[in-house]
This record gives sequence, C-alpha cells and structure tokens, in this order.
Amino acid sequence: MPPKKNAYVFVVEDNPDVSDSLKAVITAMGHQCATFDAAETLLEQGDLSQCDCLLVDFNLPGMTGTELLAQLHRRESCPRAALYTGQIDSRVREAAAKLDSTPVIEKGNDVSAILTQLSNMLAEAD
Repeated sequence: MPPKKNAYVFVVEDNPDVSDSLKAVITAMGHQCATFDAAETLLEQGDLSQCDCLLVDFNLPGMTGTELLAQLHRRESCPRAALYTGQIDSRVREAAAKLDSTPVIEKGNDVSAILTQLSNMLAEAD
C-alpha cells in the first residue's frame, strides 16, 4: 500500500541542518512537516492530534528522544514514531526496547533510511 499523501510529520531534532534537510525532503514527498528543536518544545507547542508520524532524534538536549516517547505513551497521545541516531549501540537498543517496538534508524550521510521508515509507517497508518 502506498504511503498516505498529505500526512503531517513532526520532526524533533536539535541540529538545524539535519532538521532543515528532513523538512525539505518530507515536504518534497508531498507531506506537511513541523520541526521542533527539543522534546520540551514539542510538548509545549506541538498539536499531536494533527500529527500522523513522529521522527525523533535519540540524543536531544534535556529530555532524550526515548524519554519523550515514553511520556507520550503514558499520555496515550503518541502517534506512530521512530527514533534515529548517529550510532545504534546497546544503550539505544535497550531504551527503544521499552517503547513497544519503536523502530530505531541509524543516521547515515543521507536521509534515505529515515525516509524509508517514514514511508512504511505512513503506509501502515492508512
């Protein structure tokens, strides 16, 4: 099944270059995208009822990506989500394992793995 068109994707990423790149590619795919520079910013400003999919950096300042997703799960307001990080290690795997099968994606020099996971999550959401 093809991914949902005109989905609303939230990206939580503290690196402005990565955030801008993801937003550009996501909007080029035909989706809307809102970016947040920290987990706390998403919690304060994001309307999760509008979010179809959430892409979260594991290593964020303040609250980590897994702490954010755990809080959203407790609130029962967590959309489909994926974590991404520069290097997947045992700490990342252990934290993600506590989040109900949240996929973890390793960042590379391009965003293709993240976009593939995004497409898969949006297709499952339909």
